[in-house]
Amino acid sequence: MRRITLSGLAIALSLVAAAPLSAQGAPDGWRFTVEPYLMGASITGKVGVANQETSVDASFSDIISKLQFGAMGIVAARKGNWGVGADLIWTALGVNTPVPPASIDMNSGLFSFYGLRRLSPAAELTFGFRWNLMQNNIRFLGTNGVSLNSTRQWIDPLVGLNLRTPDNGSRWHAGLYSDIGGFGVGSKVTWQIFPTVGAQLTKRMSLDLGYRWLHTNYETGKDLTFYKYDATMQGPTMGFVFKF
Repeated sequence: MRRITLSGLAIALSLVAAAPLSAQGAPDGWRFTVEPYLMGASITGKVGVANQETSVDASFSDIISKLQFGAMGIVAARKGNWGVGADLIWTALGVNTPVPPASIDMNSGLFSFYGLRRLSPAAELTFGFRWNLMQNNIRFLGTNGVSLNSTRQWIDPLVGLNLRTPDNGSRWHAGLYSDIGGFGVGSKVTWQIFPTVGAQLTKRMSLDLGYRWLHTNYETGKDLTFYKYDATMQGPTMGFVFKF
């Protein structure tokens, strides 16, 4: 996959950090957002266990055919210029890889928790961490028929930016969420880019459509303790956003 540069994130951070807060400020009461969503995800990259490595190239149709369970959702609570949020993803699936021939059962949980700081009516700074949980079973289909199991979990610190069109009563809105993290603490690097567009359906509910890229490059150990997950999950999203 073509590398997506992060220079745009740095430029945007420098611009919005200098923008003044709204003169009226944010409302004093708590405001809550709940967004269950679906993602037509595909996964490309490499996974490795116990010094054995294989490529993964699973399309959306591959994943749907092998999907055993999936759940995704975003929640956030804001008061004034501060807030907290979470983005939770859990999938259980099995895929086949051609080089080398292998069958992989993958359970993955990506649980992001973050704080929010309002920089301007159109921008929020985010900061927090992502808990990565990966459970892999790789069965190599050659003459040896080796089967390897591994469970790994690690924490990645994150910093990001949430941009959105101002709430001016328009039926249409757009947003862009991006973050970067890992920094060698957990993953070597992890990044995410998530643009969305949406339409207000009722006073408290809207429909959002988007496309999400989420990349993680994590590697640890050697020989029998070797584990590698260097992959990008990407695909279109659709979610219903409830605000109250």
